Amino acid sequence: MVSTISIIFMSISLLVIIGFPLGLAVYFYKKEKISLKAILVGALVFIVFQLLTRIPILSMLNNQEWYRDLSAASLLFSAFLVGGFSAGLFEEMGRFLGFRYFLRDKLSWQNGVAFGIGHGGIEALVLVGLTYVNNIVLSIMINQGLFDSIIAPQLGAETAAFVKSQLTGLPPVTFLLGGLERLLTMIIHIALSLLVLYAVIHKKIAFLFYAILLHTMLNALAVIIAQEFGLWYAQLFILAMAFMAVIYIIRSRRLLRLE
Repeated sequence: MVSTISIIFMSISLLVIIGFPLGLAVYFYKKEKISLKAILVGALVFIVFQLLTRIPILSMLNNQEWYRDLSAASLLFSAFLVGGFSAGLFEEMGRFLGFRYFLRDKLSWQNGVAFGIGHGGIEALVLVGLTYVNNIVLSIMINQGLFDSIIAPQLGAETAAFVKSQLTGLPPVTFLLGGLERLLTMIIHIALSLLVLYAVIHKKIAFLFYAILLHTMLNALAVIIAQEFGLWYAQLFILAMAFMAVIYIIRSRRLLRLE
């Protein structure tokens, strides 16, 4: 059985994943008159550069034995080059191109925030939100005795046993962390969007490379900390980075004024 509190925590995380970006979008639209186009471009950049480009490339590489062996043997390789640098390179280049070619007439602090909301919001929904919807449905089926007869035959015995053990065995609070992590990650996405926007507005390409480096370090260190010290320490690290991101977001309003 999946505990009721686990299902409640999954539902809370799902509401956070959906509600937080929507709430931010409504708030900044009313208060700062952000462009809906900037939100849309931010979301499309994630779809094109992550879902349609980076992830398929990594999937192709994962079919190569040398790549799988190297990833399994080296945490630094898998965390920095695969999880960190590839994400930083594709996403930050995508942000740069989005601002440079699709939002040329909307380069402002407000629309940098809007871009980050769209980018982080669609990431949260696609990568985590849909997973939580799936987890809630599977949990209800487990509790009603339908999982073994309907889902297990489709997954296979080994995969079905793993899925069931994860949903029934993980501490309930684990399911709450998904929503918290997405909330914090979205704040970081807004800060990175503003950093790349600074590179575009002030024509300082070095700040694009700073964004790629920061993205690489954040992703890689979060993975390493989680594997070496535990999930809670990784969450504390992300919380600290999100706090620093908030400070930058506030201060960047002045930095992004057109000269």
